[in-house]
Parts: sequence; C-alpha cells; structure tokens
Amino acid sequence: MGSADNEDFNAKIIKAVDDKVSWFNSTVLPKVQEGYRNHLIFVKNLTNALQRRSLITPDPYQNDKKITDVGPIDDAPFNDAERATQLGIRLGQYENMVDFICTYVKFSVEQLPTAKIKKLVDFNGSFSWDALNPESARQNTKALGAALMELKTTTQGGGPAMSMLFDSIAKTSKDMEEMSRELKSVGAFQKERYKGEIRKEIVSKLGPDVRGNASALMEEIKKQMPTALPRRPFSADIVEELVKEESAPNKDELRSKLLQHLKVQEMPTEKAEESVNVHEIIMGAVLSLGSMSDQYNIVMGKVVTNHDILASEDKGFKQKLGRFFRRLFGMAEPQVEYEVIINKKGTDEKQREIINYNSFMAAFSKRIKFYTSLSSTDSPNYQKMNSQADDFVFNWVNKQMTENGRLQVLLGALDEYFKANTSGVNRAKIKGIKMELTTLKNVLVKVNQLRSEYASYVEEAEQMKKLGITK
Repeated sequence: MGSADNEDFNAKIIKAVDDKVSWFNSTVLPKVQEGYRNHLIFVKNLTNALQRRSLITPDPYQNDKKITDVGPIDDAPFNDAERATQLGIRLGQYENMVDFICTYVKFSVEQLPTAKIKKLVDFNGSFSWDALNPESARQNTKALGAALMELKTTTQGGGPAMSMLFDSIAKTSKDMEEMSRELKSVGAFQKERYKGEIRKEIVSKLGPDVRGNASALMEEIKKQMPTALPRRPFSADIVEELVKEESAPNKDELRSKLLQHLKVQEMPTEKAEESVNVHEIIMGAVLSLGSMSDQYNIVMGKVVTNHDILASEDKGFKQKLGRFFRRLFGMAEPQVEYEVIINKKGTDEKQREIINYNSFMAAFSKRIKFYTSLSSTDSPNYQKMNSQADDFVFNWVNKQMTENGRLQVLLGALDEYFKANTSGVNRAKIKGIKMELTTLKNVLVKVNQLRSEYASYVEEAEQMKKLGITK
C-alpha cells in the first residue's frame, strides 16, 4: 500500500472518529442523561411510598451531605432490626448521587473519560433492579426487596398508584441496563478516540518510511506525545494497536474492521417519522399529569398537619369560647385565611396574596382525586380522555400546565408561611414540602417536553400539508 493510500486511510479514520463523537454527543448521551433524570423522579416516588408506610426512616442529615464525585453507595451488611434506618440512609445516599449526576456530570464524549464511565456503571449497579428480593446476596438489594414485599402486602395491591410504582421498577431495570450498555460503548470508543488524536496530531505528519516501520513508528509516537498531546498519557498497548494498523502484514484486514467498528448505525429518518403516533405522545402527557397525584397526596397531608400545628397555638380564652359555642350549636368553623408572600417569577419583586385555606384545600383535594383517576390506562376517566380529539387533549394539557404552575407557587408560599409563623417548639414539627415540589416540577418538565413534541409534529404535518406533501 502506497503513501497516498496511507494518507487516505488516515483521513478516513480521523473523520470517522469525529463523526462518532458527534453521534454519541447528539444521539446517545442525551438519552442517557434523560434516563438519569427520569430515574431521579422514580427514586423520589419509591422513597416516598416506603416512607408513608414507615418501611424506611428518612435520613435527617440527607440534605447536609455533600457529594464531590460519582461512586457506588455503601453495601455493608446490617441486621434486619436496622433495616428501616439503614435502608432509609442508603436510599437517601442513592437519591443524592442521582441528583448529583443529573446536575453536575457533563454527558459528552469529551467529559466522560473511561475512569468516570466506570464509576457511573458501578453506581448503576448499586441495586439489582431486576432481582429485588429478600434472598439476594447483596445487602441493599435484599433490604429493598424485603421492604417492597411488605409494601405490596400492606397495601393489598394499592390501586393505580401502587401498580404504577411496581411497573416503574420493571421499567427502571431495563432503563438502567440500557444506560450502562450505552456508557460502556462510549468507554470502548474512548480508545479509538485516543488513537484518532494520535493519528491527527502525530501520524499524519510522519513520512511513509516511519509509518511503515513498527519500531520506528512506536518510538516516534512516544517521543512526540508529551508536546503534541500534553494532556494524554502514553499507553503502550493502545499505541501498539495503531502501529499494527499502519505496519502489520494484515493491516488491510485490521483497517477494514476498524472502519466498520467506527461506522455510525442509524435508522433512516423517514422510517422514524412514519412510526410517530402524536396521539400517544399527548396521552403520555395526560398519564404523567395523573402520576402527580401520589406526590400531591403527600403534600396535602403535610399541609393539613402544618395547618393543625399552627391552629393549635391559637389557645386564647376568646378563641376557646368561640369554638365551644360553635360546637354546642353545630355552627361551622370560620374560614381560615393565610396572607402569603409570592416571589414574582424573573424578578426580585414580592407581592402579598390571601389564600382561603378551606376553599384552596377543597380545590386541591378535587384535583388530586381527578389526577388519581387518570393515573392508570384502564381507568374510565383515562379512557374517556383517550377518546377525545387530540386538539382537545392538547388544550386541556396546556390548561393543566398553567394551573399546576400556579398551584405549586402557592404551595411553596404556604410552606414558607408555616415555617415563619410557628413558634419555636412547634417549628421543628413543621413538615417541609420542598422535596415533593421538586419532584412535581420535574414531572411538569416531562409533561412540557411531551407537549412541545406533540406541537412540533402537528405543526410539521400542517406545513407539509400546505406544501402538498403527504407521508
């Protein structure tokens, strides 16, 4: 093979590596990142479900623990009497780690060296999601399996919300396996990227006499690495592969395999477009809204508890006498109003607003019941919504997005009000809802993505129709 052939091959490899980097960054890694974001929502829902049944004890120091790097959580043995406490601590550690990954890990080939990928894959194996049972040899998997078995027994099926939780566990098992597989493929590719950089910065500038001589090429690469690629350590094993591709008797075979390995495999765009079902997309948004009922139920319980704590402080003689006569004559309790402070979005401006507690909670309860009825595809209300025209469902989803945004602002303001207006002893009893509001906000982000995706496809179809193009 002549010098021109060598140059042509080198150019092909450099381009193939660049194309593969672009493909990983634009197609594969965004899906992995989205997988971790969805996993965070799942973990929060799982933890809340176990907490409500007192199957785990929340770690009171969870929010104080700082994470600086990715790694697996503690899997040391503990006895069954410690299960609620230890599993609560470890699920808290796990949730914090997923949150750290979502917030701080940069999902690009350039930012994911092999060592970091190994840490992510090891972390993904913290629980055996496909084998959660009390007989597992792994401590955390064993403890979580036992807790879930009790959860299923105590809730006796638990209705749509509990059914969705166990369905989510099955989906999580597949998702984590797929995410680890994709991360490993990026890790394997890092070797070819390393070789590609050497080709670009060193090999492409060498003459054919050096490139065709194995020992001379190895020596020249080793010599130039510190200046040509100062941030890359010299790896003899990987460089030896490159040398063989340049000088071995079977280099044609090695080069052919390498080009095939670097080839980006993608489905044709036309086929992907044909498979899009816009109705399923917008109904996915409906189902996601329905899933919010579980978190809203937790929030409602905490708001009621906080309201009762604050009301218990109102123990003056006049208030007691008024309550006595109302109960004596069967009179309704007076309406309760809270004056809360709202931070206007996008500004530092604050405004005061009156919340009528009674009517607010009545409307909140009504929303929760309706969302619960939408949380299963088998429910009558979901089926009724499923039979509606897509534009009707889309408009309904738009309305829900606006109303939920407003609701969550008011809930956040109430949370701050209860914390600020309760006396010292009782303040420690106030139950915060920031964690639940974060989870609910993440659900709305997902709903908004589905809503935008639906609108994009509909708009594209309308434009094509105007142009006289049909699929």
